[in-house]
Amino acid sequence: MKYRLKHCRWMIVLIVIIIPQISSGADLGSAAVHPGVGVAGNYGTWSVTYEVGEEGLKQGGAIRVQLPDAWHAGDRNSANPLQATRPSADHYVSASTSRNDVVVETLVEGESHQPLIKSDRRGLDHRDERYVYVVRVVVKEGSLREGDQVEVIYGDTSGGSRGMLASDIITDPEPILIAVDAGGNEEFTLLPDPPTIRARSGPPAQLFIVAPSIVARNQTANLKIALVDDNENPIDAFQGDLRFDVVQGAADLENSQQLDLNQGWTAVPFTPEKTGILRIEAAALNGLFPAKVNPIKVVESPPAQQIYWGELHSHSKYSWDGVGSNNFEYARHVSMLDFYAMTDHSIPPRDGYTRGLYKQVWEEYTALTDQYHDPGEFVTIHAYEASFGDPYGHHNVFFRGTPGALLAPANVTLPELWGALTEGEALTIPHHTGKMPRPVLWDPHNPEFRRNIEIYSAHGLSEAYNPEHPLAFERSKFTSPSSSTESPSYAQDAWKQGLRLSTVAASDDHRAQPGKPGWGITAVTASGLTRAEIFDALYQRRTYGTTGSRILLDFTVNDAFMGTHITTDQQPRLYIEAHGTRNIEWIEVLRYSNAAGDFQVLFRIQPDSPDVIWNQVDKTYREDSIYYVRLKEQGEMRNRIIMAWSSPIWVSKEEN
Repeated sequence: MKYRLKHCRWMIVLIVIIIPQISSGADLGSAAVHPGVGVAGNYGTWSVTYEVGEEGLKQGGAIRVQLPDAWHAGDRNSANPLQATRPSADHYVSASTSRNDVVVETLVEGESHQPLIKSDRRGLDHRDERYVYVVRVVVKEGSLREGDQVEVIYGDTSGGSRGMLASDIITDPEPILIAVDAGGNEEFTLLPDPPTIRARSGPPAQLFIVAPSIVARNQTANLKIALVDDNENPIDAFQGDLRFDVVQGAADLENSQQLDLNQGWTAVPFTPEKTGILRIEAAALNGLFPAKVNPIKVVESPPAQQIYWGELHSHSKYSWDGVGSNNFEYARHVSMLDFYAMTDHSIPPRDGYTRGLYKQVWEEYTALTDQYHDPGEFVTIHAYEASFGDPYGHHNVFFRGTPGALLAPANVTLPELWGALTEGEALTIPHHTGKMPRPVLWDPHNPEFRRNIEIYSAHGLSEAYNPEHPLAFERSKFTSPSSSTESPSYAQDAWKQGLRLSTVAASDDHRAQPGKPGWGITAVTASGLTRAEIFDALYQRRTYGTTGSRILLDFTVNDAFMGTHITTDQQPRLYIEAHGTRNIEWIEVLRYSNAAGDFQVLFRIQPDSPDVIWNQVDKTYREDSIYYVRLKEQGEMRNRIIMAWSSPIWVSKEEN
C-alpha cells in the first residue's frame, strides 16, 4: 500500500513505503493516544490505547506499536533507549488490559541498555533505522474480546522513572503505527486510521537577532529576530516588550517595540547613520532574554561584495541517521541564514526500506530545495552527502544550479564521482577528515571539484592533529566519544601537500536544525545572493569558517584576498581587520614554507578588544609560503570556545 506521512507545520513530505497486510474485511479495532501532544525535550507520559476489534485478541495474539522516529531521537545523535525491563529508569514502557483475568507481556523489540544507541531496528514500515522502536504486547494468558482495551504506557512513572522524553524538535501531528495479530499467527495488519502525536515548543529561553554584515549608511535593513526554547525550537507564540540599545555607532532604530509573534520569528527595520562598526544590543521582557546583534560594518555606499552566511552540511528525515522536516524554515527564520544546503546521504536501495537518497526520492528531494529557494533573500543549494570510506573520506556534493548526478559511494569511487560531474557546475567538500574514516588521504585529488575543506563542525576540528585542543574530536559531545586520527588527514596536511583548499565550517546537524549556535557556519564574499553567485564564491575560495559566531574577518596579503594565489618579488604585506561578537582574545598568523617543514605561528596579537586592525610586513619571507589566520574570542558558546579560520593565501616568490 502507499502510506502517506504528513510531517511538520511547514511542509508536507510524501514517502512511499511498502507495508505488507492481510486481506481481511474484519474490523481490526481502533486506537487513541493521550495526550496527543508533548513539550519538546521534556519528560512526560503518553498512553496509546487499543480497542479490540471484532476478531478479538486470542492467547498468543499481539499488537505492535511504533511512535514517530523523532520521539526516540536522543543525545549525541543516538536513540533514547526505550525499554520495558527497568521500571525505575528513563523511557520505561509498560502495558495492561481492561480485563483482570488476562496476562500480557510487554517487549521492546531490539531493546538495549547502552546509553548511546546507534544500532538499527526493523520497523512496522520495514525500515531498518536508528530511531525506529517497536513495542510488542503479547497476550500470554486468557483472551480479549471486542471492545476490550490494551493500554501501552510510554514513560510509565509508577516504578520511579522520570518518564519518557518527548521529541527534541517540534513536529506536526505524525501517525503512531499500530499493527494487530488477532490470532497469534505472526501475521500483523496495520490499523487503517492510526492516531497522531505532535511535539510543541517549550517556553521562551533565548533571543537570537541577526543583521547583515555590511550595510550602507542611510540604507534601511532588517534585524531578523527569533525567539526559541531550551532546545532552540521556535516558540509557538509570544507577546512582550523588546528594547534595543545602540552601544557603538549610530542608527535610526525604535528603542522600544512590542513583539506579537504567532510564530517564533519576525523582523525590525533599522537605518545606520554613521560609517564604521555598528553594535546593537537587545532584550525582551525587561531584560529577561538579552541578545547581542552581530557586528555590522557600515560603509558609505552599497558594497559591490557582501558577506553572506550559510550552512553547507545538515541532515533531515531523509537520512537514515536523521530526523525532522522543518529544516528549510529553520535555516531561514531561526538560524537566519542567507544560504543553505540540505545534504542527506546518498545510498543504494537496500533489503527492506532505509531512508536515504536514491532515484525514487531524488525528484521529491530536489523539488523541496527548489520550493524554498528565494533569490535575493534565501538561497537553497542542491546538494547531498557521499560518505566514502578510506582513503577518500566523506564529501558533500554541491551543484551550481540544477541538480546533477546522484551517485552512492557503494557504487562508485570518489574519482568516478568526479568523472560523472561537470567542471564548473559541481563541488565536493570533504568533512571531519581528522576523525573518520581512517585514514583520509589527499591523493587522488581533483582541483576542479575539491576546492574547499570543512575545517570545523560539531564533530570537532580538522585543522591539524591535536587531541588536546579544546575543539578536538575527543572533547565533542555531538556524537559518540571519538578520537583524532594521527594520519595526515587534516587541512594543514592538505595544504602542505599542495592542495589549494579554502576553509568552510558547518554543523553536520542531524535534527533538521541547520545553523544552530556553536556548531559551525560558513561566510562567503559574493556579489549577490543567488545560487550562481554563492557557488562561484565557493569555487573561487572566497570563504572562511567560524564555530558559529558571525565574526567579521578580512585577511589579505599584498591586498590579495584570502583564498587566492599571488606571485611577488617583495616581502609580503599582511593585513587583518577583525570585528568580533565579543572581545577578541588572540589572533594568530600562521605560515608554511618548505624550509620550515610545518606551519608555524608567525605573529600573535592579543587585542582584548572586539575590533582589530593590524598590518605587518613579513621580513623573514624567503621562499614560497602559505599564510592563514585563526582567531579566538573570549568566553564560550554552547560550552565551546569561539574561533574563526581564514582561508589561506598562497604566495609564490617571483624569480628575478
